[in-house]
Amino acid sequence: MADNRIADFHNDILTASGRFEMLSRETVCCVCALFRGNRSFAQLRSIALRFNKEKRRNLFLGLEDIGYFTPETAEEIRAWNPVYASLTWNGANPLAGGCMDDGGLTPKGKFAVRFLAECGICIDCAHLNRKSFAEVLECGRCRIVDSHTCMSGICRHPRNLEDWQAQEIISRGGLIGIAFVAGFLKEDGAASAEDVYRHIDYCVQKFGIESICIGSDFNGTDNLPQGIRGYADLRSLGERLAQAGYSDVAINKVFFENLQEFLFYKI
Repeated sequence: MADNRIADFHNDILTASGRFEMLSRETVCCVCALFRGNRSFAQLRSIALRFNKEKRRNLFLGLEDIGYFTPETAEEIRAWNPVYASLTWNGANPLAGGCMDDGGLTPKGKFAVRFLAECGICIDCAHLNRKSFAEVLECGRCRIVDSHTCMSGICRHPRNLEDWQAQEIISRGGLIGIAFVAGFLKEDGAASAEDVYRHIDYCVQKFGIESICIGSDFNGTDNLPQGIRGYADLRSLGERLAQAGYSDVAINKVFFENLQEFLFYKI
């Protein structure tokens, strides 16, 4: 592996422990996701304000499931300065249908997409179903990303991206984060670093080296691949990429440079 540095598009540490400071030392840059879950808007506000007050320069905020978005909360959410916001989680909410649901965008969801686009906040399609995803595209020119996912061409799962979706993300200047969720990586769930490699390589071969980054979902899942429990364990993944013929330059792009450029220069 050419470099030990890692950047992460999605780490759920904000609602796992709140101890986000260590990510500043462990990563080149990291998007810390604020997951709604059963939290009230007041609780989410408190977490977001604390994060923005105490975070280091290389840490960024992401919002996971903004079902609390309304015209009344819109400006406050904008002020939190998130890199991205996902409209829903796995199920439906007042904005959209999630990946385990068949509903599309609601009128409130369409308003949210347009508002976020005007603010320069990316739409994270990680938990959207195909219908909701397509209807986001119909809302006009908006920046879309998928912060933590895998590829349906390797493993069929409702959370994984079809090729046409990946192409839409990339054509709009977005980025795809490969997640370390065993069920997304391999249909029988018995995943390892080899399966992470397969998804990365699939995306690179189909869409180019600039399209991909790491979106670990650390602290958001216990269903991790064998041998991967933290950033230090990714050396084996780097070694596998090198064995497959990836250059040091290419490995560094996947591991940190693509996301670093996206966060510091494109957002």
